Amino acid sequence: MTIMIIILFIISIALIGISYFQRDNVKELEQELDHLQLSAMQEIYKLKKKMRIVEEELLQNDAPLKEQIDSSYEEEKSNTSRVLAKYRQGMSLEAIALSEASSVEEIRLIVEQNERVLT
Repeated sequence: MTIMIIILFIISIALIGISYFQRDNVKELEQELDHLQLSAMQEIYKLKKKMRIVEEELLQNDAPLKEQIDSSYEEEKSNTSRVLAKYRQGMSLEAIALSEASSVEEIRLIVEQNERVLT
C-alpha cells in the first residue's frame, strides 16, 4: 500500500510538472482577440478620418453652389422686375421680349404670374 501511495505521489508530481510546460490555449486566444480588437479600432479610426475629410470637401463644394443658386435667383428676380416695369410703362409683350432677349411666351408667363403686383 505504501508503494501505491509513493507511485501516485510521483505521478502527481510528474503531471504538475507537465502542466507547467504545456501551452496555454486560452491566453493565445485572448491575445489574438486583443489584436483583432486593436486592428478593428484602427480601421474604424481611419474610416472616420476619411469620412470627415470627405464631408469637409462636400461642404466646401456646396458653398459655391449655394452662392450660384442665390445669384441666379437674384438675377431672375431683377429680370422679373424689369419686365414688369416695362409692362407698366405700356410696352407690348413682343417689344419686351425683344429688349430682354427672351420669348414672348416667357414674358407672358412672367406677367401672368405677377398680376397681383401689377394691380
